[in-house]
Amino acid sequence: MKKEKYLQLFLVICMAGLILICLKYVEVQNSNKELQHSINNAFRHQLSNVLGSFSVEVNDYTYRDMLSNVFSAARMSELTTYEDRNDELDIILHNLYFSLREEKSKDSILSKVDELRDIFLLLVQDPANKEATDKLSLLTNETFFSVEDISI
Repeated sequence: MKKEKYLQLFLVICMAGLILICLKYVEVQNSNKELQHSINNAFRHQLSNVLGSFSVEVNDYTYRDMLSNVFSAARMSELTTYEDRNDELDIILHNLYFSLREEKSKDSILSKVDELRDIFLLLVQDPANKEATDKLSLLTNETFFSVEDISI
């Protein structure tokens, strides 16, 4: 009889532990969803900053701001759920950053600021927009990757 009571007590303790583990799991999942939502919102905000950078007249200050915004968006994109739906998003944003940073392609990419503004308008609306990332890829390929290095 004593063994049965110990067995029942053991089972009750196991059940209580299992219930606590399940509750903690649900709490962690909700916390992860909130964190992911926050990251996605911060990324969208950063894309808005990039769009704003392309909407002003470019001078030294606004150019540095533009570089910073593009770099931040590129780094953040890896953490978003948008990257899951559009795998090239981070790579293309990094390529845009490199295009803007390098002297050999800076002027040609800045000459297409109207196209960039249109592309980022699409990305702000839907950061996983494949059409927008394809356009951005074409634009960076035309500027940064097609400029020949004369020092070869």
